[in-house]
Amino acid sequence: MKIGFIGAGRVGTTIAKYLKEHGKSVTGFYSRNKEHALESASFTDTLCFPDTKTLVKESDVVFLTVSDGAIESVFRELLSTCDLTEKIICHTSGSMASTVFAGASQKVYGYSVHPNFAVSDKLTTYQTFHNAFITIEGSPEHLNDVKEIFTSSGLSVATISPDVKAKYHAASVYASNLICGVFGASIRLLTECGFSEEDAEKALHGLFLANAEGIAANGPVAQLTGPVERNDISTVRRHLNVLSEDDAKTYRRLQLEVVRLAQKKHLDRDYTELVNLLEGDRT
Repeated sequence: MKIGFIGAGRVGTTIAKYLKEHGKSVTGFYSRNKEHALESASFTDTLCFPDTKTLVKESDVVFLTVSDGAIESVFRELLSTCDLTEKIICHTSGSMASTVFAGASQKVYGYSVHPNFAVSDKLTTYQTFHNAFITIEGSPEHLNDVKEIFTSSGLSVATISPDVKAKYHAASVYASNLICGVFGASIRLLTECGFSEEDAEKALHGLFLANAEGIAANGPVAQLTGPVERNDISTVRRHLNVLSEDDAKTYRRLQLEVVRLAQKKHLDRDYTELVNLLEGDRT
């Protein structure tokens, strides 16, 4: 199948480059910003199309790699200007489902295809994209065809139902964006202890990497250490006593999730008193 991209940003360019490197037929790009399309087309050794109509005509699969807020309007514009009959239309939003393509006046097959991966750079991320996990949902007619594009390129793929798409994305945010927030909070707390921001980052660097690598290799239960895992109530209480009200709320909520892991790791250990402390008022 021939694959075209409307939108020439980081995600579209990365997917196109990766697929092209793995033998897929990528037709090229269209973007309202012609310079962006020219750059992506040159980088992937594909075409820069003058308009969406030509790109759609030359492609069996069309990826709308535009911002979430533009997906529906771009699709509706395509319906009014292009022959989409029997075309496979995909978007790459994490939170939006394929239902955005519902009710089309033409017979199209819609899919959401989300790479669960941090695409941070337009021209280099494709080099590590083999680590991406692709989550797909959409029309049953060509679901296996869309999956095959990625599985035959060496990527892991899962399919989900459209009604859980937003929760799926929230789960991904927990493991990515929220980690940035927690790391930032750690830096802030260390600066309150007298560290410079630079030294705070250095102090946390090795700890963070070792933990992330351990989780990736062994899972969060096996990797878990610390006062909650040990059921060390006195240490947890000392932490709560020195944190601000807002920080203590965050600490309590996150540590309750840690308790769930600890209970799996130590089936014979009673965490009731610790849970009561974390769920109650600060004492």
